[in-house]
Amino acid sequence: MNWFIVVYFLVNGNWVEADQLGKEGWSPITQPNFEVCSQKINESNERFIKIADYREIEVDIKFECECRVNLEKQDEINCKSRNWFQKLFDRFRF
Repeated sequence: MNWFIVVYFLVNGNWVEADQLGKEGWSPITQPNFEVCSQKINESNERFIKIADYREIEVDIKFECECRVNLEKQDEINCKSRNWFQKLFDRFRF
């Protein structure tokens, strides 16, 4: 299990993972730990919110940190589930 940056697009009012849409170049990206992953997604989400505000459009892309099986290194485990307090803190951090 590893932390991955996962990209979602807003399609017909639902958030759909980019991989499921067949978007080339938007596959999940492995991260060394949750802190690095969280920092990167927060920066990316902020950047896309600013772009959407500038263009006066709705944000149609978001980034999430998810713990998933790493098919390349299946024996490696660098993530564990976040407790309810950590999840709450993650949600309201930015």
